[in-house]
Amino acid sequence: NVVQVYNYMRRQMFVYHMNAREMLTTWQDYLNMAAGFHYNVNGEIVYRAAKLKKRHDELVRRSNHRDTVSRAGKLLQKFPHVDDICKTLSEKYEYAGDVYTILAPKSVMDILVEGDTLHHCIASSDRYIERMEKHESYLLFLRKTSNPEKAYYTMEVEPNGTVRQIRTEYDRQKKDIGAARKFLREWQSVIAKRLTENDRRAAEQSRVLREEEFVQMRNDQVKIRNGDLAGRLLVDVLTADLLETAA
Repeated sequence: NVVQVYNYMRRQMFVYHMNAREMLTTWQDYLNMAAGFHYNVNGEIVYRAAKLKKRHDELVRRSNHRDTVSRAGKLLQKFPHVDDICKTLSEKYEYAGDVYTILAPKSVMDILVEGDTLHHCIASSDRYIERMEKHESYLLFLRKTSNPEKAYYTMEVEPNGTVRQIRTEYDRQKKDIGAARKFLREWQSVIAKRLTENDRRAAEQSRVLREEEFVQMRNDQVKIRNGDLAGRLLVDVLTADLLETAA
């Protein structure tokens, strides 16, 4: 009844320091998500959750995970070998230094979670997954060695370690990008000893495709539309990111 609703809202507002409008919106969102997961929203234990905001946030995370699982499934239908390719990357490309660490994704899910966490383009574009399927380039994660579980930079690299792109939140770069690039030189020298002839042949084909794409983008005058780099030619930004191997 109205009195119960009033008392419930007052308690939740006090616990979470939210006003009435915020609390009612949170309650509505929670009940909508609960119904979507087939909870019995007529049951008191559901509709009158003791810790409403906590239950709301749990369902948000569950909804996001379900969406990510769905996207991963659709990508694997289009590119069925990518998960298997991911499993081969760690032995060849992973490396840890004192400050930075490079990790390989274990699956498409890892890649999507990384993109969602950093809010950059790999979360919304199939082209990087398609390139992995063709062994044109791979996605790797640059992390701080002190906190390797936390997303930091995402890299697109060619099979020989040439870095095509390195971007963090919202497709940006941080002030320490110079130090990171110095570490990447060290990483390139380490993995050079792990490469096979197949890797080198794939890298040469990747270089040809990249150069052709750069020429086409420059001819088409493709510009970045959003973010800090809006208005700049995309090919200029990609060229600045490029870190080719010594050999």
